[in-house]
Amino acid sequence: MTQTRSRKEHILDVAAHLFSERGYPKTALEEIADECGITKPAIYYHFRDKQSLYEAVLCQRFNLISEKILQETQKEDPVEAIRAYVETFGRYLLEDSDFGAIFARELADGAQSLPENCIKNLSIILGRLDEILREGKDRGIFREENPFMIQLMIVSTLTNYQTTAALRKTVLERLDGAKEHINPDLEDIIPNLSEKIQKALTC
Repeated sequence: MTQTRSRKEHILDVAAHLFSERGYPKTALEEIADECGITKPAIYYHFRDKQSLYEAVLCQRFNLISEKILQETQKEDPVEAIRAYVETFGRYLLEDSDFGAIFARELADGAQSLPENCIKNLSIILGRLDEILREGKDRGIFREENPFMIQLMIVSTLTNYQTTAALRKTVLERLDGAKEHINPDLEDIIPNLSEKIQKALTC
């Protein structure tokens, strides 16, 4: 049982990395099997097809991030709740860089391959954000803002910053003088974005 679970988790980890690098359409099960050091039928033992493997990879991560956000944002103060919302999402990207890359690809492709279960988790996350914003507005702390817009500000900013590291490095190399101050690490961007969103929301 332990060995079976270990192999399944290994397949999920390898698949996540390849999906993040190449995207769903360009990743073949044969490549995943080769990277895992197993045969293609060994993948079929755990997953019906590529779509079910992709769904397992994504749902595992969307389940986790929604649980983390719901747990970490249970704050009395809406300002603290919105800070926790942004920073929880950001910390998860630091923990699982494959998630950010896959999510960014899905956003760019119009979420054409995003499984229904993951969309449900996105709805839960957005619903929690809406609750925080409405609580802040009812208390006279936040001005009224569209939760979709705030969500996109958070997700797009952090996933794009994470997935453009190579491009940013190349651009910096073309600049004269020391410009590292304009290219901080993602872990420094997270609290900075949180502060900017709080200021934008605050009346």
